Amino acid sequence: MIRRRLPGAAPGPARPAPGPARPAPDLTRLAFTWAALAGALSLSPSVSEAAADRSFKDWWVACDNLRSCSAYGPEMAPADDHYGAWLRLGREGAATAPLTARIGMILVDQTVDGAATLKVGGDAGPAVATAPARIEGGVVLADLPAETLPALLDQLRHADTLPVTLSGGAVATPVKAGISLSGSAAAMLFLDDAQGRVGTVTAAWKPGPKPAEAVPPVPDLPVIRAAPASRKPVPAARPAILSYESDDGACDSAAAEQFAPIIERLDDTHVLYGRACFSGAYNVAYDFFVAADGAEPVPAVFDAPDGLMDAAELINPGYDPATRTLSTFAKGRGIGDCGVGARWVWDGARFRLAGMEMMGICQGIAWDDWPVVYRAKVEGVD
Repeated sequence: MIRRRLPGAAPGPARPAPGPARPAPDLTRLAFTWAALAGALSLSPSVSEAAADRSFKDWWVACDNLRSCSAYGPEMAPADDHYGAWLRLGREGAATAPLTARIGMILVDQTVDGAATLKVGGDAGPAVATAPARIEGGVVLADLPAETLPALLDQLRHADTLPVTLSGGAVATPVKAGISLSGSAAAMLFLDDAQGRVGTVTAAWKPGPKPAEAVPPVPDLPVIRAAPASRKPVPAARPAILSYESDDGACDSAAAEQFAPIIERLDDTHVLYGRACFSGAYNVAYDFFVAADGAEPVPAVFDAPDGLMDAAELINPGYDPATRTLSTFAKGRGIGDCGVGARWVWDGARFRLAGMEMMGICQGIAWDDWPVVYRAKVEGVD
């Protein structure tokens, strides 16, 4: 199992003594919550003209609101010594930004740390590259030298599989993987097109005579002003909305018994309340409410581009009062190799999306190498 978690995203603490056993909850709504977060995989022009993602056979491409794009090719049938391997081809949105390539792998033995050597190609075809690999907790990452990219792109054009071998150093026995190239051509063309590079001298896949100046400029970074921090304590009295005894049926009361509520001071005049609503094997969904001084809590407002979330419900949340940030990490499956991680900053009236990473294919890709699909600049935080 991949033990890593996006920073700041953790389920609320479990209660020491859960109540009497209850029937298993209906997880339909929890599935819908995951689907709502995963809906970011279909980012619309309201996020940015270039923010998008697409699948092409085995490959997946994602771009953020600054037109930074990454294309991923996974291994479809890993051997018993690793969970998965992948090739990531990435590029920032600026016209002069270079194309980069990285090979990643997740070893079954997650105690492995150190260095090794990664060889790309060479089994049944030409050698493509050899690069130093760094290993931390079984997660392997190796950046390929820029001079090897032409040979790598040639493999994408003509081969079906990219062989990869990890050996030496911290790796006692060589680990072999075969990364699928099915869909890679269409994925790379999509990446060029999303960044406005097709037909220009900067295009990696379909270049042309147009100059680099023809590539559209990178959009402005959205700016969020965080509300001032507060040293005031939270109210001693808990609102009725946190009481599972008075549950209105909208949530599974067993989840509210098992997981402690989240109660945090947002600023001098607002308090955040979170109630566990549903839980599954590896995801816990919380409903969130905000109470102004002297008023009853009301559903928290989340400012998400394209209506990414239509309810104040987050999965595996955690709150950091120092940065006024509410974070979440929704796993797509138990080992945590796909899903959505996001951070929301309180601006005094609502939570605004400040950053999001995701992985839209469940093929053994560690979150260390997931793409950013939305980013913003946060001001007012030390």
